[in-house]
Amino acid sequence: MIRKLFGLFFLVTMAFSSYGTHNLAGEITYRHLSGLTYEFTFTIYADGTSPAIAREEIEVNWGDFTKLDSINLNSQVEIISSPFPILKRVWRATHTFPGPAFTYRISVEDPNRNANVINMDNSINVPFTIQTELTIPAFTGDENNSVQLRNDPIDRACAGVRFVYNPGAFDPDGTDSLSYSLAPSRGGRDVIAPNFSFPQASNSFTINAVTGDLVWDVPTQTGIYNVAIVIKEYRRGFFIGSVLRDIQISVEGNCNNSAPTIFSDDQVCVEAGTRLVSLIRSTDSDLSDLVTLTASGEILESPINLRTNFNIQSSANPVNTSFEWNTNCEDVRRNSYTLNLRAEDNASVRGSVNLVNFKTVNIKVVSPGPSNASAQASGKSILLNWNNLDCPNASGYYIYRRNDSSGFVPSNCITGVPDGINYEKIATIEDVNNQSFLDNNNGIGLVPGQKYCYLITKFYPDGAESYASEEVCSEIEKIIPVITNVSITTTNEVNGSLLLAWSPPDSFNTTAFPAPYRYLIVNEENGSVLIDSTNSITDTIYNLNNTNTKNNARRFKVELLSLGNGRQIVGGTSVASSLFLTTTVSDEQVRLNWIDQTPWNNTRFDVFRKVSGAPQFDSIGTVLTPTFTDFNVQNEIEYCYFIRSVGQYNLNSVIRPIINLSQEVCATPIDNVPPCSPEFTLESNCTDGFMELKWNDIRRVCAPDLARYRIYFAETPNAAKTLLFETEQLDDTTYTAPSDSVGGCFTVVAVDSTGNESNFNDLQCAPYCPVYELPNVFTPNGDGKNDLFVPIKPYKYVDSIYIQIFNRWGEVVFQTNDIEINWNGEHENVKFKKGNEVLNSNQKNVSSAVYFYVCEVYELSLEPTEPRIIKGTITVLDSKVIQEKQ
Repeated sequence: MIRKLFGLFFLVTMAFSSYGTHNLAGEITYRHLSGLTYEFTFTIYADGTSPAIAREEIEVNWGDFTKLDSINLNSQVEIISSPFPILKRVWRATHTFPGPAFTYRISVEDPNRNANVINMDNSINVPFTIQTELTIPAFTGDENNSVQLRNDPIDRACAGVRFVYNPGAFDPDGTDSLSYSLAPSRGGRDVIAPNFSFPQASNSFTINAVTGDLVWDVPTQTGIYNVAIVIKEYRRGFFIGSVLRDIQISVEGNCNNSAPTIFSDDQVCVEAGTRLVSLIRSTDSDLSDLVTLTASGEILESPINLRTNFNIQSSANPVNTSFEWNTNCEDVRRNSYTLNLRAEDNASVRGSVNLVNFKTVNIKVVSPGPSNASAQASGKSILLNWNNLDCPNASGYYIYRRNDSSGFVPSNCITGVPDGINYEKIATIEDVNNQSFLDNNNGIGLVPGQKYCYLITKFYPDGAESYASEEVCSEIEKIIPVITNVSITTTNEVNGSLLLAWSPPDSFNTTAFPAPYRYLIVNEENGSVLIDSTNSITDTIYNLNNTNTKNNARRFKVELLSLGNGRQIVGGTSVASSLFLTTTVSDEQVRLNWIDQTPWNNTRFDVFRKVSGAPQFDSIGTVLTPTFTDFNVQNEIEYCYFIRSVGQYNLNSVIRPIINLSQEVCATPIDNVPPCSPEFTLESNCTDGFMELKWNDIRRVCAPDLARYRIYFAETPNAAKTLLFETEQLDDTTYTAPSDSVGGCFTVVAVDSTGNESNFNDLQCAPYCPVYELPNVFTPNGDGKNDLFVPIKPYKYVDSIYIQIFNRWGEVVFQTNDIEINWNGEHENVKFKKGNEVLNSNQKNVSSAVYFYVCEVYELSLEPTEPRIIKGTITVLDSKVIQEKQ
């Protein structure tokens, strides 16, 4: 039998050897046709001198549990120049998948990989495998076409010279983000080629995840190498497909050459509708070498290539050329276009290896923004108007607003409205033909006296955003009162008081709203509730007493009432809130936060503090944002605070500055900050029954008030932690487990004098040391000594067992899942016991003889494992046979 197996192995090996001589590199790409049907292109680069090249059939695994398809070669594209002819062979086939919302892995496995690849074992006998992943969306309209690759996966390098390769990939959909990573070449059955290793380098062998540049810095050993590149596609942050390209690099020695250098912009932006002219230059330090500069990318493919021009220049040093593109509005998109540049010298004419360099140019086509924007105040609203003279194919508009002007002017490549200039998006208009917007602050009305400024952009279906419009601004006329104060004067839950104040209108429409006038005081905390009115138009201050100013922010507005023609509300102020202060205490610090919701702009906040019981507050700091941390405090002492805000409107008729006070709040800092976590190590040894934890003394690092250490234990990495050990001996930073307790997961925490416990470190685990042994003899004769077959004591770390005991004819005489076993020598024709109930009472004592057992021992372990199998014999002596002999 052994000879037959060896012969079969020999025949299989010879079969692989006779064919495995020509596949070098390749990939699988696809495009969506309709519904669940896709067209696949299988490209394999092969040694044209191999006799196996006559084989024109490949088998495709579609990844959908259908049978393998045999595909015949349907085009032979070209011969690639090399020391030997390389054929670029292309198969095409269509396939309809069974359903959507699934990722399919399509692969081709062929035995014919070429020989002498040095970074895997015995490559001539390693199958050549390429694969691609396709995610079919749950809903139609979001189907994907794979990346397209324009640079061949065959290249040559020189030992000792930095090597660069780029696959020249682009996304034909124009909507997806690409990510590049290295991967091992695949062998048969989608496993890594045997003993595969990435090529050795003096410095590094890496790939740029964004540009796809594979950089080998630098090759150290001549020979043939294979490696794979995985190009993944993401759409709106979700993975939608990938292509695995297997590439081959031939490293040669005795090279007296250096690769050309390419000079161009890394990023170019062009406004849609204008002509892009980008200058490109390539030079070679070997002055006698001539350079050929070529380019690839989506913009050189149909139909965009009808509007582009790249002058391929060869046989020159230096090469000076340009890329030109007559852009239009259809070119606008969120993702940049990539122009992949490739420069190759002709060092082969002087006996060296031609070397290549690559560079990726990202070209962003940006939509012009809306034009002729204007802003016109009307009552408490501002009307925006603009034109969309350029690129009317947008989806709609974004409206951005801020208080006061920023002076922002869009610069090259800055699309939309950048962060940092304090603009807020306030509206989205999804009708590109609607070129006006009324800003009434969502019906609340804009604040009189404020200068409001706007930027408008266009957006497109894929998320692209245009340049911003010209900044336009306007102010609301002051024909209504303007609130200036909601200031706390006394803090109390019942007898608190606050000051309301406002500025009167600059003018009155006495025709529509004749005198006399009054002001109405309206509480806005739980709906609009009228609480009082003034006696005259000159009354612009109101004191609210006997109210709660401690527990929440107070919100008010003031309305102007006309009484000359009935009761008519002329208009009202915006709602203003009192400063509401809250505190958070920690170890020797108090953090203050406060609500700042006012229609005026607060330009600074002054912080005041006093020790509880002191006669007055003192200023302790000034900040520009509504937060402050007081570090100059002591634990267990009460401190009281209030905030004074300083702000203004952009109106000369309103008082400046506007001063308001928060309520007073008291707080007592306490030590609630845990100490840092000790760093620890865990050592164990099953042979010696030894396990020890050691940790660092953290008192000088972060815990001067350290009180104790605690050790927590968990049976497995995912099990609950329990307190195992606690020590107040701070100089002793070692824990040694008892010799019979080796194994499990541990962590060490520190506890300070107030009981704060440090965060849990990651668990460190030691393997268990399970013990379970069985004796080889027992005497079930009823004398009370050794009457039961039981495991040798002690045993430990055993969850369960299952044992079967056989006689010499292979018959099961006993079986159980009881860890103690407790076999008394009786022959049992039952599989298990149900509690204490015997399911089959046909029993008898076995005779004195040798019996065989197989025991599955399920031991406690850190990770799920297979049971340990114990096989052996047990000799039964002095058996008291109570029925007939076997």
